[in-house]
Amino acid sequence: MTIGQLARKVLGERWFAAAASRYRALFVDLGKVIDSLPALPADVEVLDVGGGDGAVLDVLLERYPGARATMIDLAPHIGGSLRAQHADRVRLLPGVSVRAYREVADRPPDLILVSDVLHHVPEDGRRQLFLDLRDLLCGRPATIVVKDVEPGYLRARLGYLADKYISGDRSVTLVPQAAVRSMLVEAFPLAALRSTPLLERDPPNYAIVCEIGT
Repeated sequence: MTIGQLARKVLGERWFAAAASRYRALFVDLGKVIDSLPALPADVEVLDVGGGDGAVLDVLLERYPGARATMIDLAPHIGGSLRAQHADRVRLLPGVSVRAYREVADRPPDLILVSDVLHHVPEDGRRQLFLDLRDLLCGRPATIVVKDVEPGYLRARLGYLADKYISGDRSVTLVPQAAVRSMLVEAFPLAALRSTPLLERDPPNYAIVCEIGT
């Protein structure tokens, strides 16, 4: 059992979510993450890939009251940080990969959010994740936002150690922006890519926007 799992068991879901929020704030300002997103339509349909507890999605739903979302994650329990007032706008699909989601998707997403996911994906699976997103979209227009952590900063190192020894992901490795751009270009060669100001506003966090057919 990891330190994080033990804390969840001892505190219970309610208090663990509160503690996790304060812990997360040491490493990322979620408000600044959402501020870095491109302008979204009022009724945006979001696919949150690897959404975990749903902390980022919860902030997005607060900012966009008309937004609806689907969260997929390989974990068996997800969405613990979503507030009750947002629950009816989110479909939670635990234990579901991007490839499996293709079989149950009922509406193409306008926005695909991949937030702090890549550094948990084994290196040989990262490229495939973007290829699976390409197959999911089948040429339809969409925006993909990849948020992750740039190596080389003290805060990045501390976050890496926390993921490894507190969250318990011993295979975690940070992914630089350049590597993400390369994978996006391979999967979506005609897409427009741009970095957001997030790295300057909340280093070492960065976000890359990939506009596909828009």
